[in-house]
Amino acid sequence: MIKKRLFCTLAALLAAAGLCTSVLAEDAPPATLGDAYVVMDVDTGQVLLAKNADVRHYPASITKIMTMGLALEKAQGNLDVDLTVSYDAVHSLYGTESSHIALIEDEQVKLEDILYGVEMASANDGANVLAEYIGGSIQGGVDAMNAQVEELGLTGTHFTSPHGLQDENHYTTAYDMAVITRWALTQPQFTTIFGRAETWTMEPTNKQSEQRQFSISDWMRLGGKYYREYAKGSKTGFTNEAKNTMVTYAEQDGMRLICVVLGCPMKYDKFADECALLDYCYENFSRVEYTAPAQTLQVPVTGGGGELGTISVTPPSGTVLLHSAVTADQLQFDYELPAQYVLGAEFAPRVHITLPNSVTAQSNDLGRLDLDSTGLEELLENSTYVMKPSFAQSLADGPGLSLGALPAALAVLAAALVIGWLWWRRQEKLRRRRQARQRLQGAGKPSPSGWDQPVNRTDNGHPVRTLPRR
Repeated sequence: MIKKRLFCTLAALLAAAGLCTSVLAEDAPPATLGDAYVVMDVDTGQVLLAKNADVRHYPASITKIMTMGLALEKAQGNLDVDLTVSYDAVHSLYGTESSHIALIEDEQVKLEDILYGVEMASANDGANVLAEYIGGSIQGGVDAMNAQVEELGLTGTHFTSPHGLQDENHYTTAYDMAVITRWALTQPQFTTIFGRAETWTMEPTNKQSEQRQFSISDWMRLGGKYYREYAKGSKTGFTNEAKNTMVTYAEQDGMRLICVVLGCPMKYDKFADECALLDYCYENFSRVEYTAPAQTLQVPVTGGGGELGTISVTPPSGTVLLHSAVTADQLQFDYELPAQYVLGAEFAPRVHITLPNSVTAQSNDLGRLDLDSTGLEELLENSTYVMKPSFAQSLADGPGLSLGALPAALAVLAAALVIGWLWWRRQEKLRRRRQARQRLQGAGKPSPSGWDQPVNRTDNGHPVRTLPRR
């Protein structure tokens, strides 16, 4: 009897284990062939899925997303710019196994043609031309690329070329590449060039009498088993060391995603990985509204040698992409507030939004948001530098002033002298303006623009400063 009960218990445990495995398998993201991937929400930068997201890899030709982004940022929508192909743009590639569009030294080309050649034909000679357009030389363009990496706050990326040919010091991460693509999508005309599927024709130039035609090799947009209607743009790459890499921009039902895959062994593995990851996200994720629990979040404000009061930081609300197995009430909000806000310094309160571990296969880190704050304008309007009664009495008592109160009293006295000097200086400027206005009016001339407008200032004579919204 005991043996029978033991057997039944073990059977039940095994059955339960099998059920749990089934549930986890249903929620788990698909297996992939590449070494690393990231799926990111274009609108918020939220990471939905990730694998080895911060591990450095060679990017190959997806490097050109940064190159094209900087060129389009400089062009600001004007693609009818004439460029001259330099000696270095062509000859620096000799001896390499390099994709190109057969550019010739001193050839006169259009910026638009070069952009489509780089995007669709992955032209390394074209990438060199873009780098020279961006920075005055190939190296100048590369320097601009690395400067943009730094501006985006990325630490896992460094470029040595505008095209991505193999170099051990040329690397990125899946996460960094998603951030770079998200930035590039904001540049004028980038989505148009990135998403073109039809053949592009480059007309004859001063050096070549034949047309050149460029076409894509992205089967997610061309047709066949990898075709996906949501695929709106892409860039692929390959070198022996990098293996196959790919970045796809996708959009469906208002959900815009970036999918980056790195280190795929075979040519079609990158399409299989991209399709599997994006299919999973569009089937399992939706945009959900959330509101953080109401609570008092206050930060003290200091300036002019003392504390002026406090300002309130607003708890966040908005939307987030959540797996169907997750609800908004499972979100956790970890606030990152400075100990104080010093007037004139940067003030950047933030919140880190996360999910509890092991909720689903979704990335637990949903990102950080800048927060709004209120009360600074009212605080400045109501603030005056008035000596505290205790300090004023101590000063009046003279010799009875305690040593402990002396530094504070001197600080208040110094602040009062500075404010008084600023007030006198302000009055002097106003007096001179009135005199100048009177002279002009006496001569029959109008007052200079703005002289008759009141100056918006606080009681202490300083300009009103409003906290920037972030």
